[in-house]
Amino acid sequence: MKIAGFQKQSLIDYPGNISSVIFTQGCNFRCCYCHNPELVLPSRFGDTCSEETLLNYFERYKHLLDAVCITGGEPTMHAGLIDFIKKVRVLGLLVKLDTNGTNSGMLKRLIDEKLIDFVAMDIKHHLNLDSYRKVVGARLSEVAFDQVLHSVNIIKDSGIPHQFRSTVVGGLHTETDVTVLNNQFNGKLKIQQYREGDVLDPSVEMFTLEEENSIATP
Repeated sequence: MKIAGFQKQSLIDYPGNISSVIFTQGCNFRCCYCHNPELVLPSRFGDTCSEETLLNYFERYKHLLDAVCITGGEPTMHAGLIDFIKKVRVLGLLVKLDTNGTNSGMLKRLIDEKLIDFVAMDIKHHLNLDSYRKVVGARLSEVAFDQVLHSVNIIKDSGIPHQFRSTVVGGLHTETDVTVLNNQFNGKLKIQQYREGDVLDPSVEMFTLEEENSIATP
């Protein structure tokens, strides 16, 4: 598993828990507003951390931690993810996974084998292929999008704590789009604000705060 970065301690990534955060390298989406291009674009990849280094850290400081959050990039692209999580679980730490939902098979296995305690899935647009392609790139296949839909249902039926969340971006999402999204998730979708900075496409347009507050209300 390619691990591009590591945050030793976070109070916000796993609700109610002190966690370390792991950032995996590589992603199969190209969301224009992504603020981690160094995790997405191979031309910007940097050095990686070894699993051994991280596991040694967790072993040493597990008395100060509750959990490990694994995000990306897209963690489920890595075949070694399951084995790595098993090693984390041996240390008695909770595991939270952030995913885009394109590997529903791995997601189901992680849930079925009780290897994750919380899952957060990023929802890019309302749930149809053409809308999704506006955000993640035209190369998104029907097969990959079916995986996304399957993952949504797996998570809803999982019985474990979870969160669906969406970043709204002017030019990509309208008020109607967000209304449709909220309806698809029964008003339980977390709307996130687009943050300016080093993103894949700096030309993305941000809603004003007033506009965002308006469309974020179910």
